[in-house]
Amino acid sequence: MRRLLFLILLLTLMLWPATAHAQEGPTQYTIQPGDMLTAVAQRFHVPVEVLSYYNDITNPDMIQVGQTLIIPTPAQVQAYASGVRAHDTLAQALPALARGLTHMSRVVMSMFGFREMDIMLARTAPLLTRPAALPLPALGLTAPDAIVQGKTGVVKIRSYVPSLPWGSFQGRQLIFLPAGHQAGDYHYFALLPTGALDEPGPKPLIVHLGAATMQQEVQIQPGIYETQYIVIPESKSDLLAPDKMKAERERLFALWAKVTGPPCWHQPFRFPIAEGFPRTSPYGTRRSYNGGPVSSFHAGSDWGAPEGTPILAPAPGTVVLAEPLFVRGGAVIIDHGAGVYSNFWHFTRIDVKPGDALAKGDQLGLVGTTGLSTGAHLHWEIRINTIAVNPLQWAEESFP
Repeated sequence: MRRLLFLILLLTLMLWPATAHAQEGPTQYTIQPGDMLTAVAQRFHVPVEVLSYYNDITNPDMIQVGQTLIIPTPAQVQAYASGVRAHDTLAQALPALARGLTHMSRVVMSMFGFREMDIMLARTAPLLTRPAALPLPALGLTAPDAIVQGKTGVVKIRSYVPSLPWGSFQGRQLIFLPAGHQAGDYHYFALLPTGALDEPGPKPLIVHLGAATMQQEVQIQPGIYETQYIVIPESKSDLLAPDKMKAERERLFALWAKVTGPPCWHQPFRFPIAEGFPRTSPYGTRRSYNGGPVSSFHAGSDWGAPEGTPILAPAPGTVVLAEPLFVRGGAVIIDHGAGVYSNFWHFTRIDVKPGDALAKGDQLGLVGTTGLSTGAHLHWEIRINTIAVNPLQWAEESFP
């Protein structure tokens, strides 16, 4: 009964000072030609420094026509005036909050034995957060200016609200994942895979967060790729049957499209075999089989190695496929999280099974020449959201 009475009184105290300034949340205003921030602030009876704070404007002279501003409520103006900021620590905020407590609040707290901090946080918490629908200047977006065909980029988002962004790159859906949060800022990332056949030129990167949208262009630069003319022996010519290739490809694409969780890795990937073996076919090489048209490209990178050479996991992950395939021969696929898959073909022996949790360097099996292969070699490819990217970049750089 004692606590119920306190809660009733506390609710009354929380609402009482705000009734004179009732407002259903912040309004919005779109900057028009000739507008100045000081004039907008005067029009809405908001101090210009408060308007700048809630819209993350560091230079009042740098507003743009079409930019949407959040107009703070009177309660938010009062919270700012009290000296509390959205990124203050509790120790920084308490002195300012204490100044805002009414005498009656203190009397009630002493009657019921509550500390000042209890009611301070209850009264002010709704006032200290910026609105969820932040205007564009409040978004921190980092993305590359250019990506070479077949390489991987990263877009990073900094937000004031724990709301997962979404968007697209080259018309393909982006998969955003949390990257931690610090001092009131929430961080997210998405990988930007490009294929070896992606058309060069400026491509749209579009990111949404709440009601805010940011768009910029990322230049796809042409890679340098050769053409290989491969002759498949008569004994393996049936592996080029279109229906067989299509069925296997569709099965694998359904697997690659799954995003099962955050990244399992924290460092650059390692090479899947020992050093010293020659690279026999790089990623992106255009290919013709048995004199046919150049209609495909090499989705991975090959190293010539003797049959029986151990193949190792390049990074932590979970085995999602380990079996002989019709076209690709002995196959192992590892899910590294975040939509990233390592794929290995042509094994002569497979040493893992689906569901196995792997550490970096664990043995997967042995090099062979099974499936559509003309000699013993390791084939390693990386797929991100189904897109085949250059695996060597992943052994040289750290993502995200």
